[in-house]
Parts: sequence; C-alpha cells; structure tokens
Amino acid sequence: MGTDASTAAPLSLQECKVRASILLKDLDAPEAARAARAAERLRVLPGFAGLSLGEVLARKDTVRRKHALAVIAREQGHATWVELKAAREGEAGPPRVDFEHLLSRVGGAHLNRWFTSYAEAAASLRTEGGFLFPYREQFFVCEASLLEALGADPTDADWARMGRDWLAPRDAEAWSRLAAKLSLLTASHASTSPAVSETRSSMSTDESAQTPGRTSRRSELKRSYKEAPPPMGVYAVRCLANGKVLVGASANVQGMLNRIRFELTTGMDRLPTLLEDWRRYGEAQFTFEVLDVLKPSEEPGVDAKEELAVLEALWLDRLKPFGESGYNMQGA
Repeated sequence: MGTDASTAAPLSLQECKVRASILLKDLDAPEAARAARAAERLRVLPGFAGLSLGEVLARKDTVRRKHALAVIAREQGHATWVELKAAREGEAGPPRVDFEHLLSRVGGAHLNRWFTSYAEAAASLRTEGGFLFPYREQFFVCEASLLEALGADPTDADWARMGRDWLAPRDAEAWSRLAAKLSLLTASHASTSPAVSETRSSMSTDESAQTPGRTSRRSELKRSYKEAPPPMGVYAVRCLANGKVLVGASANVQGMLNRIRFELTTGMDRLPTLLEDWRRYGEAQFTFEVLDVLKPSEEPGVDAKEELAVLEALWLDRLKPFGESGYNMQGA
C-alpha cells in the first residue's frame, strides 16, 4: 500500500503513526518505483537531504521509525515529530467508544432492536424511542435498562441534547461528554479483566493437575502464540460477479477471513447482504484476500488497536465499499 504525501486535511495523530509505518514498508518494498518514492520522501530530512536516491536506498537498513515519523511531521507542516504530537494532542477529540466491548459485559439479557441499515434504525428510534448505537456493520436501538446495566446514566441530560442517536448527534459537545463517560466505563471494565483471567487460570491449573501432558501442550501453544502472534491487518471479500467488496480489519486477519467463509458456507446471516449475493452467485464468484498487514511497532506505548483502526479507515477511503459498490455500512 503506497502513501500519498500530499494531504488535503490534517491527519490525526494515530493516522500519522500508521502512515509512518507504511512509509517504512514502502521503503522496503520489492517494487523499485514504490521504494524510490519512499526514499525521495526521506530526503526532506537533513540527514538524507544530501544523498541520492540510490544512496538512501543503500542505507535503508539504517532508517528507523523515528525517521519516518519525522517525515510525516514535515509533510504535515511541522518541524519535528514532537511539535506535531503536541499540536495534535492539543486538538484531540473525544475518545472512541468500543461498543462491542461494552455489550460483552451484559450478554444477551437485554432485548435490543437490531438493523442492517442506519435508515431502519433511525426510523425505529423515531417511532419507538430508545438509544441508537453502531455495532460492527450493524445498528441497534436499546432501552434505558441496557445503559443502566453498563453503568451509564440514561437520565443524563446530554442524551436528550444529542438526540439519543450516536451516529447523528444534534449537539456535538453533549456527544463528546457522553463519549468520554462511556470510554471510562470501557477502561474500568478492562482493568478488572486480569483478576478474572487469574481466577480462570488458577481453576484451569487445578483441573488439569491430573493431566500433565495436556497441561504441557497447552503451555507450549500459549508460549508459541505469544512469541509469534497471528498477523493483524485489513482484509477484503470480493464478489467477482458484481464487483462489490467488503472491507474490514482484525487482530487476526486470516482468522477473520476463515470465519466469514465459514459463516457464508453455513448460512449464518451476520452479513445478510453478502450472504444474499453468496447464495445468488455461488462460492466460486468470491475471493478472500489480505489487503494489508500491520507489523508490530517497536515504539513504546503504541496502541496497535488504534493503528489498525486507522489503517482500516485508509482502505475504506481508498476502496469506498459502500452502497452499490460494497457491503460496508456508511458511518458504521
């Protein structure tokens, strides 16, 4: 995936980091033209300005992430990465709310109204009331009881101010305040997870005390997984018959493709429009591919999940798989 140095609007801090990673990938690409474009961009830095393209490419093994970040900073109009970071953090918006993680806390105990299109969800909100939220590529409208179960206050005046529609808030400031509160609930839940994991780990150890062979094998698999985790990245499922495409991202990109293929083969309707075309055209008319892989960052404190989300956004902007062109939902 190449990177266009010209940018119409300022990039977010996370997108800058992702583009720095992509610049490093471009520099190491087997395609000569792609590597040369990356080398040319590096020549904006004083340490590379006096070198020819060939000399930059010959020294590509000395290029570090800090150099790529410095390039992105200059392309964004800042002298250094530190300056760009300070500017972006000063203008940072509300935190992103992980609704999938929040819902995992309450399971299926609450009766929500689910929709595959935003228009249907919005219509339900207008006629029956509730609170509208996105979930993966779908939408749901819930009652106040779900918010209470999550630890949120459904009587908070900001819900009325923003219209109870997370995707089309009438009051941006009210929406931002609610986003901050919900993100704190997500963080609070995450902070309790280790204790749960430790309890389960202890139980597993006790239960498997009589089967040392199985315990040894499990430990070996866990160690192998930590040493070589599955690649995270962006994937695409294409229908050759009509040209439509589904784009997504996953911490286990090949595993997600396998899951989608299984769901389609067995008739699971998590992706109803895609399933409809699968039945209409047949399996032979679909391809499953990895578009891009996000390499683990060596920079301390980098949130891989946020970088993956930005990389996904870049591909969504590039392929625009919405409406008649794809299976993604706009704004999901």
